[in-house]
Amino acid sequence: MSRDPRGAAPPPSAGGAGYDNRTAAKARIPKAHQDWKIPEQYEIRQLIGTGSYGHVCEAYDKYNQRIVAIKKIHRVFEDLIDCKRILREIAILNRLDHDHIIKMLDICPPDDLEHFDELYIVLEIADSDFKKLFRTPVFLTELHIKTLLYNLLVGVKYLHSAGILHRDLKPANCLVNQDCSVKICDFGLSRAIGMEKQLHLQQLPNTPREIDAEDGTAGAASSLAAGPIVPHTQNLKRQLTGHVVTRWYRAPELILLEENYGEAIDVWSVGCIFAELLGMMKENVAFPSDRGPLFPGSSCFPLSPDHKHATDYKFHTRGNRDQLNMIFNILGTPSDEDIEELEKEDAKRYIRCFTRRDGTGIRDKFRGSSPEALDILDRMLVFNPRKRITVDECLEHPFFKGIRGIETIAKDEVFLQFELEPELDEMQLRKYFVMEMQKFHPDVRCDEVVVLGYIWWRRFQCRLDSNASRFVGHVDDGGDY
Repeated sequence: MSRDPRGAAPPPSAGGAGYDNRTAAKARIPKAHQDWKIPEQYEIRQLIGTGSYGHVCEAYDKYNQRIVAIKKIHRVFEDLIDCKRILREIAILNRLDHDHIIKMLDICPPDDLEHFDELYIVLEIADSDFKKLFRTPVFLTELHIKTLLYNLLVGVKYLHSAGILHRDLKPANCLVNQDCSVKICDFGLSRAIGMEKQLHLQQLPNTPREIDAEDGTAGAASSLAAGPIVPHTQNLKRQLTGHVVTRWYRAPELILLEENYGEAIDVWSVGCIFAELLGMMKENVAFPSDRGPLFPGSSCFPLSPDHKHATDYKFHTRGNRDQLNMIFNILGTPSDEDIEELEKEDAKRYIRCFTRRDGTGIRDKFRGSSPEALDILDRMLVFNPRKRITVDECLEHPFFKGIRGIETIAKDEVFLQFELEPELDEMQLRKYFVMEMQKFHPDVRCDEVVVLGYIWWRRFQCRLDSNASRFVGHVDDGGDY
C-alpha cells in the first residue's frame, strides 16, 4: 500500500544517510540529555528536534532492537489547557492503528506518579518529513508525488473513519521514508468529531506554546524525522480553539472562525501540501530556490493578525500578505452564492471588503503537471467546503489509477471520556495520564488512597451541592426542609 507497484525509485532522502551512517557519525549527546529519566531499555543517541514543548531524541530500543524517537515533554501541568492537549494526543494515538499513522510504542512510567511533571513518549521514527523534503535541492517525478499524496490521503481517510479531524495537517506533520511511505503525526490539536456533538466547547485563549507553534518556533519538537534540514540557497455545533493549522495550510472556514466545520478542513490542508509537492517537479519549478508554499501569508485576520493592525480588518483586505489575500490572489474572490453560505454576518461583510478579482489560477503555476493532477488540486482548493472534493472522491480520482490499493478504515470511532469533563484539574489529568500508561504497563497504578479518595471527595461535594440546591428550592417554595 505504501509502495508504488510500478517500481518507482524512492525519492532522494532529505537526511542523506541511513541509520547505520547516522549512528557512526552522530555527534556526542549533549549533557542535558544524558539524565533523561527513561528505562535502561532505551539508549539515547542524538537530539533531532527541540521546541517549546520539549525535545525529541533518536534512541535505540535494546529490547526490541529498533531505532525509535523519544519525545520529552517538560512542564506538563504548567498550563492545564496545554496539558489537556497533550493528553488528547496521547489518548488518540493509543486508539489508532494504521500503517500511515505514527505509532506510539511506549509511555515511560515516572517514578512518582503523584508528582511527575515530565513525560517521555516513545514513537516510531522516520527518515524525514515533508517540511525537510521541501527544503532539499532534489527533484521529484509525478509518480513519486502521486505515491506520496495517495499514502497521505489513505491516512487521512482512516482518521476520518475513526471520527478524528486532524486540524493541523502541514508538511512538518507528514513523516516520510525513503520507500515513499507516509505517516501522519502530531495530534495535539485533533478532535474526535463524535465528542463535539456532545459538547459546547468555549473558544480557548491561545497559550504561549500554541502561539510558538503558530509562529513556527515549536514545530521541531513535534518532528520525529531523523534527517537534518538541508536549506535552500534562498531563504456539528462546534466552538473550537482558534489556533488550528499553521496559517499557510489553514482552510478559509477556519480563518473566518466558522463553527460548523468538518472533514473538508483536512482536505484543504492536503491540497496545500500537494501543491508544494508539485513544486518539486523540475518541469514546474526549475530552481529549488524558487519553491515555496502556495499561500505564504504573513498574517491571518482575525486569528493572528498583523500586530500593528490587530483590530483593523480593512487593513487586511488591502492587497497585503494577509492569508485570505494570498488565497484570493490565486483562486479569486468567492462568489456571492458562496459568501451567503457563511454562518456569520460579520464574516460576510469582511469577505465583501476584499477587492474583487479572478485570481491567477493554479494551472499556470504547475504547467508541467498532468491534467489529472491539476484537476484534483483544483477540486481540493475550493473556498466553499461543501463544494470541496472529499477524501473518498480524491482516492477514486483517475490520478491514482494504477497505484490504488485496499484502504482500511477504523473499526470504531474514537471516544475520549475526559472530553466530557471540560473542567479538569491537575489531579484528574494525572489520573487520565496514568490510565493511558496502563496500556503499555498494566502494573502501573496511582496511589489508590489519593485517586479514589479524591473521586470520593468530588462525589461528596456534588451531593452537598445537590442537597443545597434542594434546600434552597424548599425555602423558596415556603417549604419545611
